[in-house]
Amino acid sequence: MKALRVKVDIPIAVLGHVNAYALVSEPSGSFVLVDPGMYWAEGLESLGRGLRALGLRPCDAEAYVVTHFHVDHATAVPFLASLCPAPVYIGEKDLRAARDGFESYFNGVLELYRQYGVPPQELEAMRGVHPAPRLARVYDELAELARPLAEGDEIRVGDEAARVIEVPGHTPGHIALLINGDREAIVGDSLLNDITPHVVLDSPLRDALGEYLRTLRRLQGEGIGLAWPGHRDEIRDVARRAAEIEAHHEERLRQVLAIISASPATLYDVARRLRWRTRAASWADMSPYERYFAVGEALAHLVRLVRVGLAEEVVTREGIAFRSAQR
Repeated sequence: MKALRVKVDIPIAVLGHVNAYALVSEPSGSFVLVDPGMYWAEGLESLGRGLRALGLRPCDAEAYVVTHFHVDHATAVPFLASLCPAPVYIGEKDLRAARDGFESYFNGVLELYRQYGVPPQELEAMRGVHPAPRLARVYDELAELARPLAEGDEIRVGDEAARVIEVPGHTPGHIALLINGDREAIVGDSLLNDITPHVVLDSPLRDALGEYLRTLRRLQGEGIGLAWPGHRDEIRDVARRAAEIEAHHEERLRQVLAIISASPATLYDVARRLRWRTRAASWADMSPYERYFAVGEALAHLVRLVRVGLAEEVVTREGIAFRSAQR
């Protein structure tokens, strides 16, 4: 089976494009389309051009597979499926979130941020720029169309099959597809070159970073030789890259713990004091979209510290704050 990449344009400046993949069965030429991009005219045009350049017709896709429900990977699917009907698949837990309503999901994240001290004006700025709420109807359509995938399921591609593994962290129901005797994998945003996937907490009951650290350790031990990610270039040393990202998060945990060890701090305080890999010179220069993900990632690290007994929550006038449990 061949994984053929198509770079699909997306209106997210920091990324530029998303990698869609045609999984092609070499004996028959049958193919499945993975992560076809965003519901956006220019992106759909670039997808069509890319597939035609590979000698493929979009309407010949035997199925659509979504590695995770983020807007840049998933929202082109309902439109494509309306023109070129084929089964649609997504991870079970991400499908559950879509069926609950993505607008409800997004509002729940912002409410969580509010409880942890993010100012109202910041929340409104985040709401105003994030594309997902404007695509709530598209997510409703995705929820109606999609079928759930879980660990061990298979996606047939002609006479071959891609095996599903669950790789949560970036989203609750993120999946990867193992192909060619499990030597290669379509990994979505569970593993990226050059940049680290965002790990955003979306529920007080979820340890998103804990999930993701387990995913990274799993990817180090799967024996995958080549990974095809959702952004940037392919990853040719999967174990090494997963170990690098794990080390990054361990260092970030130490940085967060140092901040709250000096004095109790709200989520917003912690997020502003951390250093983020961005073109912006300071927190004030970051876009609300960037700050949305930075706040979510800071919260994921704070909750991880609480889960392992290194931090604790305390109620302040500004909301729930965090302090070191080692006093």
